[in-house]
Amino acid sequence: MKRRILFGSLRRCKSRAVVSVLAIALGASLIVAAVNLRGSIRGKLAEELRNYGANLLLVPETGPFLQEEELLILEDKRVKDRLIGYVPFLHRVASIQGKDTVIAGTGLVAIKKLSPWWQVDGRWPQEKNEALAGFNVASKLGLRMGDSVTVSHAKSRLTFSIAGIVRTGGAEEHQLFVDLEKLQLLTGLPGLLSSVLVSSRAENGLDPTVVFLQREWRGAEVRTLLQVARAEEAMLSRLQLFLTLIGLLVLFASGLSVFATMATAALERKVEMALMRALGAEKKEIAWIFASEAAAIGGVGGFLGSVLGLIFAQVIGLSVFRALVLPSAMSLPTGIAIGFGIALLSSLSVVRKSATIAPAVILKGE
Repeated sequence: MKRRILFGSLRRCKSRAVVSVLAIALGASLIVAAVNLRGSIRGKLAEELRNYGANLLLVPETGPFLQEEELLILEDKRVKDRLIGYVPFLHRVASIQGKDTVIAGTGLVAIKKLSPWWQVDGRWPQEKNEALAGFNVASKLGLRMGDSVTVSHAKSRLTFSIAGIVRTGGAEEHQLFVDLEKLQLLTGLPGLLSSVLVSSRAENGLDPTVVFLQREWRGAEVRTLLQVARAEEAMLSRLQLFLTLIGLLVLFASGLSVFATMATAALERKVEMALMRALGAEKKEIAWIFASEAAAIGGVGGFLGSVLGLIFAQVIGLSVFRALVLPSAMSLPTGIAIGFGIALLSSLSVVRKSATIAPAVILKGE
């Protein structure tokens, strides 16, 4: 009986109910889209940070060099678990074939791990007397894989064999990469570094690592890299806030729509409700009818909102972040909970008022 009354009521106000369902669906979809973007895209940004390699740069704060012995700080157990790796550098200008060239002394094994996106024609150096030439350096000096090159600095000279040529699209293409100890020996700068690249896990942010290094490594300035990836993360946060605020505004409007639908239904059916009360129906039964109508509108709207939210999240993920968005397990529960909550809260005053009507007054036409 109650079910027949419920469906009959929804059929009579079908157009208003459809508007309310669509309003709730739109608001819920924006919230669901924000939930999916937060879970999926944030994980992809963390993965992108790892793929790009180093995300922190340590440089001298005042003097020209860092002390190589301070690298032990990066092996401290308080920070080591947060690090993927690190690689020290010494940059000096030396002469090759009478031309000034930037020479980068580094750990060639470590940099291979930290820079997986580097494109190397040939192979990575495996011996200390092998070097990796940047593409522009190789072009300027006419270097090929297997060539020998003599590096001169002051009165010192060292010869290296070109193992590979690297393309990065950046400043690395203008440098010749050699073993760190070899360059320190060549330049007479043992135990000194120009900078250290550090790759820190970014899932929970870089701040804990930055604070630790600034506190423990005296004389070093810690800078964050990967401004593009960090800008994308900031964009994601702003987009989530925007979607949430718009979603809340739409949900407020949908709440007004549900209230108007329920209030109109109550006004149109006041005689029917009064007759039911006169025939012995209890207040809670009258309240159940209106609450069920609101719940039906909210449930359908919330379900549709969950589906639309997943679609919106995919569209935003592909168009803005160029990444697929994996559906969150919270999508459907979130959408339905929002739908039920908005519908029931919006119709609460109507439910209460309908349950307290005075049958005698209504049936007399007063």
